[in-house]
Amino acid sequence: MKARDPIGASLSTQPPDATDPYSDTIVAAATPPGRGAIKVIRVSGPSSRRLVHRRLPSSRRRLWKPRLSSLTDFLDRHGNRIDRVLLTFFAAPASYTGEDVVEISCHGSPAVEAQIVDGLLEAGARLAEPGEFTLRAFLNGKMDLVQAEAVRDLIRSQTAHQARIARDQLDGKLSRVLRSVKGRLVRVISHLETGLEFVEDPVEPDSRDSLLRNLRRIAGRIRDLEESFRVGRVLRDGFTATVVGRPNAGKSSIFNALCRTERAIVSPVAGTTRDAVDQAVDLEGIPMQLVDTAGIRRARNPVERLGVRKSLDYVGASDLTLFVVDRSRDFSAEDARIWKELKDRPYLLVVNKVDLEAVLRIPSELESGARSRSDVSALTGQGVDALRRTIREAVAPDSDWERERVVITDLRHKECLHRARQRLGEGMKGYRDGLSEEFPLYHLRGALSELDAVTGETTVEDLLGQIFSTFCIGK
Repeated sequence: MKARDPIGASLSTQPPDATDPYSDTIVAAATPPGRGAIKVIRVSGPSSRRLVHRRLPSSRRRLWKPRLSSLTDFLDRHGNRIDRVLLTFFAAPASYTGEDVVEISCHGSPAVEAQIVDGLLEAGARLAEPGEFTLRAFLNGKMDLVQAEAVRDLIRSQTAHQARIARDQLDGKLSRVLRSVKGRLVRVISHLETGLEFVEDPVEPDSRDSLLRNLRRIAGRIRDLEESFRVGRVLRDGFTATVVGRPNAGKSSIFNALCRTERAIVSPVAGTTRDAVDQAVDLEGIPMQLVDTAGIRRARNPVERLGVRKSLDYVGASDLTLFVVDRSRDFSAEDARIWKELKDRPYLLVVNKVDLEAVLRIPSELESGARSRSDVSALTGQGVDALRRTIREAVAPDSDWERERVVITDLRHKECLHRARQRLGEGMKGYRDGLSEEFPLYHLRGALSELDAVTGETTVEDLLGQIFSTFCIGK
């Protein structure tokens, strides 16, 4: 249909579908709050051109060539100029959302941004919900659910490795692997369904063995993907490491050396640290929250006792503990008490003050129970870089992720894969036991449905609401 614009431009548009909650036109800022050089405002929906055109001078009628940016004024409802802006039009379906999209680049004043957004709301647009632009891209087939979630992860990434993993998933790396696995499973299901249709041609024994081998390979690939979450979780979300030791072992010096900043107070007086100090650290591409704790010892006053108790709480909640011992002093009863608290948890042994004469004798069971041992001097910096590599290797071994073609980083994906593998196992058991094809088929179809749920091919509205509510507005 033709809609006559109030300022005289004739623009084609499609009426929104009243039964579709995502058929209207939405607007939101696509850049973060605050001041900056520019702001970008995104408009998406069937009426995006018409609504934007209402706020342009009447002379600017030929702005709508796709992907060609145009400089023009943006007006308020009284015809006064708000700002000179750059407009870019993306025609459906060749846009981020698959709908007609207009992006407006204006000067980076929050007041200018607010006036432009308010003007478009007055013209008939609706303010976008968090993640609604990406949700529309998913609903319009521009990306699957894994890729949509990767958009969120890419925006949140803080390190180069996080960004790389998110980009890989946004490019469809995981989706392609899942399509391959699903294709193999579909072939097995089709074979069994054929057996149901043509019962006079029973499946031969060698064919049954071949089908079981295929199912075992599929289950093995799903297991590999599921187990990659152990490393993928760390790469996406990071981990917490706590530095513990007796007073004056050099914990705070080790903490500062790893942070590469004087974050904690260092003093030759034992017991300087009374409360935990934490710092975010980029550990060769992996985000680490490093915590320096009070020295663990028999406390003489309530403040010290509280500090020691908090130190033990941090040990219990951390993914990895760095147990710092002093090379220039012998292993003491205080060291033994600390080790007793952490010996059942993952820990690294850090032998500090290697620049001093060796006095320390380390119990063999302590050293054998550690993930690794690092000899360092926080004073001179000797061994600190090697310690950083050791910490990274303890939580994300190179062999587990540098060579991994696909890494699962989302708990939802892991749970779907786990359920798919369980259903596969039940289907294989029924098939091995010689049950009629209906019984294994029931479980194999369930496994296929779980794989579909990863990419969003079989989703429910509640699940979409949970996922896209974690996005920022404007994306």
